[in-house]
Amino acid sequence: MRLRVDRLTRSLRGRIAGFFVLAMTLALTGMGLAAYAVVSHEMNGALDLGLRRETTRITRQFAAEPDIAAMSGPCRYLAAPSCVQVVAADGRIASEHDPEDSLPVDTETRAVAAGSRQAYFTDITLDGYPLRMYTAQLQPGSAVQVAQRSDPVDTGLRRVGLALLAAAAAGTVLAIGAGFLLARNALAPVTALTRAAERVATTRDPRHRIDVIGSDELASLARSFNTMLDELDQALTAERNSRAAQRRLVADASHELRTPLTALRTDIDLLGRAERLTPQQLADTGDALRVQAEELSGLVTDLIDLARADDPNAMHEPFEDLRLDTLVADCVKTTRRHWPTIIFAEALEPTTIHGAPTRLSRAVTNLLDNAAKFSPPHGTVHIGLRDHRLTVRDHGPGIAAEDLPRVFDRFYRASAAGNRTGHGLGLAIVAQVADLHGATVTAGSAPDGGGILELNLPAIRTS
Repeated sequence: MRLRVDRLTRSLRGRIAGFFVLAMTLALTGMGLAAYAVVSHEMNGALDLGLRRETTRITRQFAAEPDIAAMSGPCRYLAAPSCVQVVAADGRIASEHDPEDSLPVDTETRAVAAGSRQAYFTDITLDGYPLRMYTAQLQPGSAVQVAQRSDPVDTGLRRVGLALLAAAAAGTVLAIGAGFLLARNALAPVTALTRAAERVATTRDPRHRIDVIGSDELASLARSFNTMLDELDQALTAERNSRAAQRRLVADASHELRTPLTALRTDIDLLGRAERLTPQQLADTGDALRVQAEELSGLVTDLIDLARADDPNAMHEPFEDLRLDTLVADCVKTTRRHWPTIIFAEALEPTTIHGAPTRLSRAVTNLLDNAAKFSPPHGTVHIGLRDHRLTVRDHGPGIAAEDLPRVFDRFYRASAAGNRTGHGLGLAIVAQVADLHGATVTAGSAPDGGGILELNLPAIRTS
């Protein structure tokens, strides 16, 4: 995969450079052709303009000065005009001329002399030299031919063409260098992306990042890759934390399960010698077994709840709109049966939230059980619900300052717990349910004694 990415980068760089060179070559070729066409038009136009002006001068002065139409010199000379010739309508050369250097006369020349054809330009070759000739009517019945060598124009055009060709070649060479430099700089983010991908694939470490410069599409690609690496890093970190939490949960659970299992084993062994026990001892042993079984059942239930919440693939209870005050009242009614010596005082404001009823019932029950456990005999637990904030307060020993940071940790038992029953999972489940609902849970001590636990739930969203 890395090789394919690297080859793709190299071939992409080559394609970009090739496209740039091709574009520059086409542009230079087009500019060269356009320049050549313009120069050719101007030089040929200047030659034609000179011939037309000379013809106009001869035509105007011929009546007063007939000798002006005499041949000015052999046509092989470069002087302008090289030669002039008067032709009658019958094709006879009416001016002084050299038979070896006479300009060609044809039917079109006679037609111009007769007035049946317009003046025209033509290219001829005489004595091996190229000439440009202009034929126009001199007067009725005669025409004048003015010719000049055109090879200086051809030589000039060849020089211009060679100069343009050399400039195009030099421009193409520069375009090749600029194209590869441009492709390298333009694909620098892709190269960095390839190297980062190779580092991540080699080291399995997504913390490598690409320095983003600019705001073009490649910079956007680099930012997207950095975002992907951030998400991957967070996912791997969460996975590592989840695995560490699972290992801690297994280790702590095995430690916590060892105590009730040992007690169960001891009491079962004691029942094996039932013939030696008095009826009262048998009853006490049965009661102890029942308590230990209930404790073990509660511990296993709590562990299952924690494990399910930690598993991202586990099916969770669907959320629904519910009356939190009714749910809390039901939980208080159930808790009263478990703690008949504790007084529960309620002050519940009608509150509607969006949540999972079973999970919330478990969290509220754990808060009530925790308050009842730390309350003195016949003590009062105050339950308040106002502004989506559930407050549970007891009048027990309170929460020590050193215990506050860890009261919601798993398997943590505060110093004030003493010999009270419990295995330190109740408040951990409360914190877990709060996190599931986007809520916050806090713990503190009242100024006049006792602990205060508050569950602050978000208000339901209405459209």
